[in-house]
Amino acid sequence: MELSRKIMIGMIIITGFIFLVSVTTLYVQTQITEYGFCPIPMPVLVPAFASLGVFVGSLTYYLMFIRLEESKEKRSEIIHSMLEMLEVDEKEVVKKIIENKGEIFQSKLSSLFGKVKTCRVIASLVRRGIVFKEPYGKTNKIKLNEKFRKILYT
Repeated sequence: MELSRKIMIGMIIITGFIFLVSVTTLYVQTQITEYGFCPIPMPVLVPAFASLGVFVGSLTYYLMFIRLEESKEKRSEIIHSMLEMLEVDEKEVVKKIIENKGEIFQSKLSSLFGKVKTCRVIASLVRRGIVFKEPYGKTNKIKLNEKFRKILYT
């Protein structure tokens, strides 16, 4: 089922639930003001609406959860495609940056891959616009480019 169609169905279900609760509340209120009592017993009405509310909430969550799963799969495909375009060393560095939420200290990368290799790989990634360096004390903070951050973390 299309994503927009699922969202539309979810909105219709929520709107229908709100309408049903509003109409029933109005009915109960008019019955109490006119006759002094309501023909629908309250011990039945309250649990019925509570159950219906849980059902509507669950159904809406289910429809939206599928959307979240689809976006996670799409994000995973984008990451995989991006990593396929990189050289082996660049892949390793970018994976470490992604594991650290989009930023990492160059000194940490140097301890993992060696200073010279890290410096060369980072210079290559900076030239290609994948990461940028930000001075941070005696080291640099390596951050993913804003475009890639948006793809990965939104």
